[in-house]
Amino acid sequence: MVVILEAVSGPVLGRRIEVRGGSIVRIGRTGKSDHPISEDGYLSGLHFSVECDGTQCRVRDLGSSNGTFVNGSRVTEQVVQEGDSVVAGGSTFVIRVDLLPSITGVGMTRAATVPTPLAVATKVIGEPAPQPGGYSPAQTALLNALYAPGEEVFAVVDASRDSRIPAFLDAAGEPYTSLDTSGRVAAYVVALPAEARLAHVFVKDGWGHGWGFYGTSKAGLETVRAHFTSFVSLQTPSGAAMTFRFWDPRVLRAMVPAMLPEEADAFFGPCERIIVEAEKPVMALEFSRSPGRPRQQTIVLA
Repeated sequence: MVVILEAVSGPVLGRRIEVRGGSIVRIGRTGKSDHPISEDGYLSGLHFSVECDGTQCRVRDLGSSNGTFVNGSRVTEQVVQEGDSVVAGGSTFVIRVDLLPSITGVGMTRAATVPTPLAVATKVIGEPAPQPGGYSPAQTALLNALYAPGEEVFAVVDASRDSRIPAFLDAAGEPYTSLDTSGRVAAYVVALPAEARLAHVFVKDGWGHGWGFYGTSKAGLETVRAHFTSFVSLQTPSGAAMTFRFWDPRVLRAMVPAMLPEEADAFFGPCERIIVEAEKPVMALEFSRSPGRPRQQTIVLA
């Protein structure tokens, strides 16, 4: 999914601003924004942002002086669709939506044909008895899927999904680090050794609520963080900066199955497996490396 803001009036008439799935682009008058429009003196330094999660696009006012308007109404935030108008400062943009972008979220050119079919399997985990800690059978099944011999488990979580996440991280005492060293996004990479207190919180409170994803690796926390940090800020083909929110389960579910082998190698990096909630949280999707495209396995938890 690619959303394009096309300027139809104002000082940058004809300019097109691309916002790809999993990214946020901040627009304003100064260099503090991701896409500065210095020609428009009525814009605030940081005026509004456009966020695309791969399924929908949202316009959010960033505390501007003159306001942001969608279809003539002043908004704080608003989901926008094809043909909607956005007015900010002295500029008017029309929303254009491309549901079939020519590149994947990793930023590599997508081939016109897929040489190797995606390997898909379904695994049904039986009715495991609840374990100490008050886990339900489904939660126990998820933990069994996460922990495999020889692999360390980590989570990438987004604090914007739940304001309690930073407090959980501080209280639990497990190693964690910010995914984005610039501080632009409140996402964290967290080590989850077996029996970690945070695993209890993440499985019970976070699963099904889009907190992020789990990964397994034979490498340590810093190696994993350094790898995924490189994907937080990407550039569009036009050179504009964008924030790529790849940790959103909706983005991963759409992005990973579309990856070509070289894209999967670049994205997985030191990771062996990536596990994310399915659209229905009674199922999990496990993506793993394979000689061709990533292998996808659906794990039935219920």
